[in-house]
Amino acid sequence: MKQGKISIIVPVYNVEKYLRRCVDSLLNQTYRNLEIILVNDGSTDSSLQICNEYAQKDARIVVLNKPNGGLSSARNAGLEAATGDYIGFVDSDDYVGVEMYARLLAAITDDTSIANVMLVRSFENGKFGKSSVPRTTDQDISPKEYLRDLLLHKGDTSVCTKLFPRALIGKERFVEGTLNEDLLFVTALLERLSVIHFVGFVGYYYFVRGGSISNGYGKAVIDMVQNSLVVKERTLRLFPELKQEAERLALYQHMAYLLLVPKEKTKNNQTYKAAKKYIRKHFWGNLGNPYLTFKNKFTLFLQLFIPKTCAKIYQKKHFGKSV
Repeated sequence: MKQGKISIIVPVYNVEKYLRRCVDSLLNQTYRNLEIILVNDGSTDSSLQICNEYAQKDARIVVLNKPNGGLSSARNAGLEAATGDYIGFVDSDDYVGVEMYARLLAAITDDTSIANVMLVRSFENGKFGKSSVPRTTDQDISPKEYLRDLLLHKGDTSVCTKLFPRALIGKERFVEGTLNEDLLFVTALLERLSVIHFVGFVGYYYFVRGGSISNGYGKAVIDMVQNSLVVKERTLRLFPELKQEAERLALYQHMAYLLLVPKEKTKNNQTYKAAKKYIRKHFWGNLGNPYLTFKNKFTLFLQLFIPKTCAKIYQKKHFGKSV
């Protein structure tokens, strides 16, 4: 079996209800050479106390305590402290299968490769959702093929389902203050990446908390617009032959933003104005884009003229009222 220490970085923020399940799933791994870095990101509940309790019981656990700075900030703090040969990430309300890191490590071939397991959603009622990634068997994926999947919303952007050689990450860090940060992080590594080893094994359980109602609009929706432009630029630089797929991602994200933005958030909103301008500039050149569905194109066409009406209809259909 391949050897080497794996550092697993776990950002922790007000998750006292779920934290023990997460940490226990890491301590129970069949692969034992682990460094589990619990980064308390300014929790106001008993999360820090729980972290310290576990650190006293198992020498593999390292606790970092820092002021609240968000997920990216906590992950970056963990990266600075990590001493492992390989790096993994787990969110503190999620959990993993007992063989996850053994399977991931066995799949990695060198410092230019990463390994990726399947993710399923876990619900409070004990039921599980299906994996959204179309691949279900062991296979190698080229960086170009992987990026194409991401551009078409078919790929797995999560860093939590992956194991990275420390040497591959190097000085790369998560962009702080930005959501959808996983997409930016993984695409930043593509230039140094030779292959993604996909392991057809459900290893990561993404926990969906119940009782929350959202209209879908928030900072993540705002950031996805700018992030799509960053990824588009990276795509055109690395794989210009994926231009239509990259154009599809950017137009789709701008379209989604315009559908979700509340009416009261449109006035004097520079992101809103820029999104409308982007669609006006790029829509007509993508009428023949095969990766945009007829429904996508029809919605984008209407957004050229009546974006607020489109948003009102969409929000009423999906949320019961315009927001």
